[in-house]
Amino acid sequence: MSFTLQHLRPYAARLAAYGLFVVFSVIFTMATALSVADFLRILFPQAVESVPTASASPLSQALQLLYAWLISFGPRRALLYFALIVFVLYGFKNLFSYLALIQMSVVRCKVVRNIRNQLFDKVMYLPLSYFGNHRTGDLLALFSGDVTEYDESSLASMQQFVVAIVSMVLYLAMLFYISVRLTIFVLCMLPIIVFVISGITHRLRRSSHELQERNAGLASLMEETIMGLKVIKSYTAIDFSNNRFQQADSQYALQRTKVLRRVDLSSPVSDFLGNCVVIGILLFGSYMVIGQASATLTPDLFVSYIMLFVLMIPPAKELSSAVSLIKKGRACSDRLQSLLAEPDVRTLLAPANRDLVPSCTDADSNIIPCPKLSVQNVTFHYNLGVDVLSDVSFSIPVGATVALVGSSGSGKSTIADLLMRFYDCASGDILLDGISLRQLSLNELRRRVCIVSQHTMLFNDTIRSNIAFGRPDADEKQILRAAQVAQAHEFIMQQPQGYDTCIGDSGVLLSGGQRQRLSIARALLCDPELLILDEATSALDTQSEHLVQQALDTLRIGRTTLVIAHRLSTICDADLILVLEQGHIVERGTHFQLLAVGGRYSQLIHMQTIQS
Repeated sequence: MSFTLQHLRPYAARLAAYGLFVVFSVIFTMATALSVADFLRILFPQAVESVPTASASPLSQALQLLYAWLISFGPRRALLYFALIVFVLYGFKNLFSYLALIQMSVVRCKVVRNIRNQLFDKVMYLPLSYFGNHRTGDLLALFSGDVTEYDESSLASMQQFVVAIVSMVLYLAMLFYISVRLTIFVLCMLPIIVFVISGITHRLRRSSHELQERNAGLASLMEETIMGLKVIKSYTAIDFSNNRFQQADSQYALQRTKVLRRVDLSSPVSDFLGNCVVIGILLFGSYMVIGQASATLTPDLFVSYIMLFVLMIPPAKELSSAVSLIKKGRACSDRLQSLLAEPDVRTLLAPANRDLVPSCTDADSNIIPCPKLSVQNVTFHYNLGVDVLSDVSFSIPVGATVALVGSSGSGKSTIADLLMRFYDCASGDILLDGISLRQLSLNELRRRVCIVSQHTMLFNDTIRSNIAFGRPDADEKQILRAAQVAQAHEFIMQQPQGYDTCIGDSGVLLSGGQRQRLSIARALLCDPELLILDEATSALDTQSEHLVQQALDTLRIGRTTLVIAHRLSTICDADLILVLEQGHIVERGTHFQLLAVGGRYSQLIHMQTIQS
């Protein structure tokens, strides 16, 4: 409930207007209901005279004067005038109902918008380790299913709850005004109704939470299936995938059926109990009228009493349904809150405090200038606890090119992730210009360091927008220059609309080599101080690789470069080559130095030569 109130608080003025309109709507509803007795008084004028005006309230006296004035025109014309009054009352009742709905619709839409924005903002700042432990489908289900369900359950039910409470309070006040004794009799029966309804909705929140979990699992399965559709078809696993989805969908449908049974049961039960109370009112009230137990309860007032109570039954039913839906919506709000409460890296974006970190200056000529990049005794492991890197140390001087080689799983890409601070090392430290990465804000770090990964990620947008993704302020000349250096300009101009051609989801309309060259152009446009190439040329053909390699050689001048490569022919000219095995640096040196040693690097060169 606090989650909902927190998001409703900025719209307190609209909520107050909503409550006021609801009050007016209920008042005019009661006025139209009480007109039944008024019709009786007009049809039977003696009813006006039978009520003692001396002891009547000011409201009753005013109404009696109105009835007497209407009757003076004669029964036929009086009925016509009164019908016109009732028509106006109905008009005002519907007008205020419409105004109330408008206010609440605006509030609900803005609350849902704010929650979605908060969820998206949270996802943008979550550490990458979160996505390794959670399914993508769960997040998609939160954005679509849970937010929608929260709106339809929690927000809609709270709207329904307010209307029901306001209606019941005003109706009860009028019922007390008509007959205190009869209303006390009605209130004595309410605890039974509340006890029965609460018993029905007791386990609804837990069942709803299980339903949302199954919905998230279903979304994850759909997302996984669509992403792996090529593999499914190539392995003729369509029937297997269909059966797996149908089983998950059947479990979801079964759980949804259980939840809906409990939700739907509350309405007919409350309806039945309400009708039982009406029967009790008819019996008890008739005895009061017939036996003249109270001079204040006349037949026409008794008819009005029954009409008001009948009008109070729908709000009572809506109240029980609202309570059920609120408990159902709590499961959605719990899941939304759990994501919003996840720790993120937002604090790491704060301005850096460099006073805590010593740095080299030109003032002391005896101090050797700090290396551009220094990795000092770094150890890292994922959640499993097995060290992926163990006591790794190396330095990259300004403008140098260092290559990381080794078999798969040796920790090469992990080093790149640590340099970008997608993860933090368990022990040790990484310095950039003598400053610990922990003392740099993430924004500053990622402006200075850029990575081109072997897994190319492009967006469903134009080629121009994808190249300028990291630099939306880049002009046409800069975009063209980056594309030319990355050897992408020629194939871009062959596209139907050149740089304004849309490339589809993940660049599906381009070849693998073309996508990689766009990724390189995007990195070139950012003009980073430290460039990380994680198998950046792996998807290029021989000719394109040669051209891009020449462009990269030009780009490396005055820029520090870290190259991660399986094709060892691409890093022969590196200033330093580090050979990793099982998280340890086992060899280091230049290409020719390592060949002369005849160790692990020489074995890798020999194996690739045989394969070629």
